[in-house]
Amino acid sequence: MVASLLSMKTVAKIDPEKEYETAKKIIEAAIKKDRLDIDMATSLDSSVDNLITAARILIEREERRRGKKSPPKVLKPKGRTKGDKRQDSNKLPSKRYPDLEMKEDIVYPEQPPHCPCCNEIMKESGLYDTSEKIEVIPKKYYIQRNKRPKFRCSKCHGAMVNTQAVPSVTPTSNYGDSLFIDVALSKYCDLIPIERYAQIAIRSGLPSLPPQSLIELTHHLAYFLFPVYDAIREEVLSASILQADETPHNMLEGDDTKNWYLWGFFSLTACYFEAHNTRSGDVVYEVLKESAAEYLVTDGYAGYSKARRIIKEKYDRDIIEVNCNAHAYRYFEDAGIRWEAETKTFLDLYGRIYELERKRKELENKLSDEEQLKYRGQMLPLFEQIKKNCEEQQENAMPESTLKKSINYYLNQYEGLVLCTTNIAIPLDNNLSEREMRAPVVGRKTWYGTHSKKGAHTTAILFTIVQSCKLNNVNPRNYFPWIVNCIHKGESILSPHEYFKRSPPLR
Repeated sequence: MVASLLSMKTVAKIDPEKEYETAKKIIEAAIKKDRLDIDMATSLDSSVDNLITAARILIEREERRRGKKSPPKVLKPKGRTKGDKRQDSNKLPSKRYPDLEMKEDIVYPEQPPHCPCCNEIMKESGLYDTSEKIEVIPKKYYIQRNKRPKFRCSKCHGAMVNTQAVPSVTPTSNYGDSLFIDVALSKYCDLIPIERYAQIAIRSGLPSLPPQSLIELTHHLAYFLFPVYDAIREEVLSASILQADETPHNMLEGDDTKNWYLWGFFSLTACYFEAHNTRSGDVVYEVLKESAAEYLVTDGYAGYSKARRIIKEKYDRDIIEVNCNAHAYRYFEDAGIRWEAETKTFLDLYGRIYELERKRKELENKLSDEEQLKYRGQMLPLFEQIKKNCEEQQENAMPESTLKKSINYYLNQYEGLVLCTTNIAIPLDNNLSEREMRAPVVGRKTWYGTHSKKGAHTTAILFTIVQSCKLNNVNPRNYFPWIVNCIHKGESILSPHEYFKRSPPLR
């Protein structure tokens, strides 16, 4: 076993390309000196090719065993680059941030200055030397005491009536709505663990704030905002094009199943999350059967195909699966680490495809759907060329190699990858889902997981509302107090997208 590990370490240190070039030079030198005939040279050349392929496979297997190393980061020069404008960085804060509150003070010297020429005491000229700095008022905790008058009847003295209490998320709690919201958004918007929030509160003058009590506040707020969560769900399910993704969610305790999953379903205007203790396609089926989706954009995971098949069998309804070109590109990019020459053409062709998409997006507001579709139409020959090259290399690609994996992914998903050329509303990739899943993934790494089923569902509810706000360019710290107040007053519940459309928008 030890010998095997040592041999693998030795193989991992081999640079196959360098060894290949060295062997080629030896062969050429031997031929020139008539020490090898052509047949022997050809045989040796073929053996060298086979050896370099085997070395690549061994190195890939070793990387999978140890975990893939991240490529070194490209160091970018700091400061302005040539051609950048200097004016924007030199603007006064009031010009750069016109919406910030302005506080203006006149700063006087302790004593009027004396004239440097005649030593006379000087007077104000009416002119000012103005400077600006951005300042901050640290977070301040305070106690809000409400005294509610009691009314008595001065005639019969038969009754007393209390003034109604101010509405609150949890009327019996010692914590006010603003603290409920601040704790929840610190965790689910700013991704600060509750324990760290408690430590920050101590440094701000609020000692002994129990983290467990703060966690309970997030559960109460999630329950209170469930009607908003439900409204966002309906908004997502009404979309004709649905995007989906899932990510592991650790259940630290509170359930026999430790490996839970956070499922995300997305439209252009809303994000909807659910937490489940399974990665089964049954989760997707339950969502799809209530949706109006005609297209489902995914990364190719089999669970989505299973859900579509069940929908077809039970309801005779077709939902077309659209696959992600970003995933296909990344497969080729990963393979290019060991198979650079073989993947160069694929990456170049995909580069041209994404360049066409970039140009289309630049002109999106100026062109009709038909004109935009012409840009997508130019992609089809490039997709077909990639397919042709994949078919040519498929047989010769080594089994279990990253090159074989990337080729198989592209060929298996080809029909779903090119659907974007037929309908301008269909995205080129599933990057929207991946962007919106990023916050839950970072959060999972920060606080490791949840301690109960209630915590998992709280995570789904609050991330649904927060990410929907971000997707619509709505500040969650404006939306949350507003929607809580609406619920207290019994007013209509607006999703973040509906809130965004208000005139004027209250962002």
